[in-house]
Amino acid sequence: LNGEDIPWVQYYKYMGMWFNSTTRDIFRTHYEKKCAAAAYVSWKTVLGCDHYVGRGRLPPLVGCQLYYALIDCHLIHGYDVALDVDKTSMELLDSLNRVILHRILGVGKHSGIVQLYSELGIYPLHVRHTELAIWYLRYLLALPSTHLAHKALEEADRLCRKTKSSWLGDLAFVLGNLPFMAPTLPSLTNLTVNGCDSLIHQLRTRAKQWVADSIAGMVSLPLLHGRLEPQEKGAPRAIQLCRQHYLSRVLVTDHRLALTCLVCASFYFQGLHTDTSSFPFSQLSCRKCGMDVETPGHVFIQCRKARTVEARHELRVALLQDFQVVLPETHSREAMEEIICHLIFDWNTVIPMARFIYKVVRSWRGFGRRLSSMVGEIVPETEDGIILFGNPASSGNPTLPRTPTNCLFGNPSAITS
Repeated sequence: LNGEDIPWVQYYKYMGMWFNSTTRDIFRTHYEKKCAAAAYVSWKTVLGCDHYVGRGRLPPLVGCQLYYALIDCHLIHGYDVALDVDKTSMELLDSLNRVILHRILGVGKHSGIVQLYSELGIYPLHVRHTELAIWYLRYLLALPSTHLAHKALEEADRLCRKTKSSWLGDLAFVLGNLPFMAPTLPSLTNLTVNGCDSLIHQLRTRAKQWVADSIAGMVSLPLLHGRLEPQEKGAPRAIQLCRQHYLSRVLVTDHRLALTCLVCASFYFQGLHTDTSSFPFSQLSCRKCGMDVETPGHVFIQCRKARTVEARHELRVALLQDFQVVLPETHSREAMEEIICHLIFDWNTVIPMARFIYKVVRSWRGFGRRLSSMVGEIVPETEDGIILFGNPASSGNPTLPRTPTNCLFGNPSAITS
């Protein structure tokens, strides 16, 4: 070119995109480079802040701001052009994205994936890549027919109709391989700017419904089934993807982490199984009292272990004094879980409820070890099986407006501890 020999190379960077000539996916190097860049930036920001303020103490809202400002640009760079047709390449970015979101939310890697999206309000990465591609398609359609980019789109359509490899064919392939029933891509003659807007709307709607259906089908997430997100003003609403209220309402780090781990199934309850009839009662019963099947409702509302009863009494007093809410006695699993959900997914009562969950969690050996901010020295176990983790954080409760006197779920039975 211009009298100079062009050397043969394995990969080359052109206009910010890396091209590879020795792998099946010509964009494999681009995925690897962007994965490395995102990992480096996340290590310098999210993980770096953890080193300064303590692991798990970075507020999720701040973590999300760092994510969108510094990390997201690497995870989505160029993916309106480089479509996710190679599963191996996409997994490089997706696995890193999940690790970062787990760290921002403050839960373990075994807590699940869909909870990351529902609690932080972030769409899955493959959905965002697909949406970027549709936005780019919308831009191409709006160009005049004499524009070179529009002519390239027409050529891609001709290749697609001849079942040859093309950008439009890859986009149709990506839409067909999403984990939910995505809208189909019409032919170029039937595509319009408004049609692309409709595709984007359908993609978002079905992605949110997929998250909701996935949560509803998981037996380990009973507290998220049919959840209504409280509003600062107005009635609660069903919102599939949003930054949940407790991430900002609960200011004490240990309390927030305990509540988040409970909601996101980071804690193991041996009574939660798809088919409990396959297990003997000894493998399902509460590890503290042994009276009933170990579920979230039993552990927090019914268990008679001394420390749990004491924490429950403190919660009952706090609810009655601060919010005029009476905590009823109940014995059915559905009613117990309904009480927990009612207190957690409330704009005001979530604060004392988070403090109560933290106190109960600390008295359960397997639970306390999973709270990332509890990094103090472990004191030898007491007779009650308690493990203490340094000095617990302050349990301050911000002043909140009083609510009208009420009682959860009608007239409660006699109030006992």
